[in-house]
Amino acid sequence: MKIDVTRDFLDGLHFEKPKMKSADEEIKANANVQFLPSSPDGTMHTAIVTLRFHTSSEEQPFAFGGWRYLFTTDEKFDPSENKNNPALRGMLVQGCGKIMTVLNPLCLHGNMPLIPFEPSAMARAAQQQAEGGQAE
Repeated sequence: MKIDVTRDFLDGLHFEKPKMKSADEEIKANANVQFLPSSPDGTMHTAIVTLRFHTSSEEQPFAFGGWRYLFTTDEKFDPSENKNNPALRGMLVQGCGKIMTVLNPLCLHGNMPLIPFEPSAMARAAQQQAEGGQAE
């Protein structure tokens, strides 16, 4: 099956100064992909990659963003049932990288430290999670 990304763009972004109780407080990231309903024939799809950052002492994220992908398939496909598909995992990693490309300059202009982000580590973690889920 062929997956063709026809368009991708920034869906939204929110950023505010984090409320940190101490200087050594940890920043945690949470990323996922959400799929909106497909076309009736199951060949046109929308995926939204979301990335959220929060401190260990706060539940609410201080920064979050979404990157939207519009893609087609050459046959009927349900992305929510195929989350381990390499193309969908690639969208997750690429979307997070694109969100960080927009978010880190905001940190820079806000006189705050950059948020460290390594897409290759995220890709390895996603691969290990997929392999662990298939072994069960």
